[in-house]
Amino acid sequence: MMEESNNTANYHLDKNLILLFVFTILVTASIFAYKFINYAPCEIEAFNFSKGNLRVGEIIRFKDNTKGVIKREWDFGDGSRPGKISNPFHTYTKSGEYIVKLQVNGSCKWEEKLTIKEKAFVLDSSRIAKFDIPDKIEVGEKIQLFDKTKEATSWEWRFGESGRVDATQKNPEYVYESPGEKTILLIVNNDPRYGFKKRVNVFEKEIEIVAPPRGNPPVRRTDPPVIPDRPDIDPISIDPPVPLPPPPPTRKNAPNIGEEKFKTLLALVSAKKATADNFKEYLCNDVNLPIQVNNKDTTFKEFCKKIRGKGIKIKELNIKKGDYNCITSIEIKYSNLSIFN
Repeated sequence: MMEESNNTANYHLDKNLILLFVFTILVTASIFAYKFINYAPCEIEAFNFSKGNLRVGEIIRFKDNTKGVIKREWDFGDGSRPGKISNPFHTYTKSGEYIVKLQVNGSCKWEEKLTIKEKAFVLDSSRIAKFDIPDKIEVGEKIQLFDKTKEATSWEWRFGESGRVDATQKNPEYVYESPGEKTILLIVNNDPRYGFKKRVNVFEKEIEIVAPPRGNPPVRRTDPPVIPDRPDIDPISIDPPVPLPPPPPTRKNAPNIGEEKFKTLLALVSAKKATADNFKEYLCNDVNLPIQVNNKDTTFKEFCKKIRGKGIKIKELNIKKGDYNCITSIEIKYSNLSIFN
């Protein structure tokens, strides 16, 4: 009787397990069948047609060509609201790198990194500096330049001789001290992007030679002078006249020379194209003038001999002039361009 009862319990237990197992299989198969019926391949065909050169403020169009999409969501990586349509437009307000993400049907994902550059600068040609210069410029001649820039409120003029800002007026005046090619630069409204420059040639001052008049001057006829009768005077009692001393010779001023031209002549000495004698007219013939070179005493003639045929770079030059515009003091600091000098 006891064995029959145990057999009945085992039968009911095995039957319940079988039913549970069958139920589990049916549920799993149903889920699998549902997913199989509703399966969509995770192949997102998203791209950005202009991702090669993107800038701040530009309108960017994104496209998603994925078929069979039920739901999509765009994340543009800048904290803005997500997009829900297939071809959204977006604009970035700051430069940098952004990760753009697209999620399709809640599971398929796609992402790509975009680089947004600064907004492109567009030059306004009407704000570029404009000015007029004289047709011919000579050393020592005062010139005046005229600014014609529209809506300019500040000016920085550089005349290519001093290496710094030479004037801040609208229509400045300037005198060049040395000849050669110069670059005149004007920056207006403190914006170098709208600066403008012109190259000019500064010429040595021309010396006007006045030709003598042609032909002989007309002869003016005059009556012969009337010589009064001399009184009878004993010639022994008359002292011979004392000759007057000759007047002192008139001394001319030395020609003017600026520091830039002086440097140019020193460069010619360095290149064996000039000597100390080429400075005579500026030194009033005193080529043995004591000078200071690199804080050491020497003479100008010895200095010229020392640098002749050697490459040098003038770092500092200070010239002082005295009576008759003669150079009386020279201070030079220089360095050799070659290590073998």
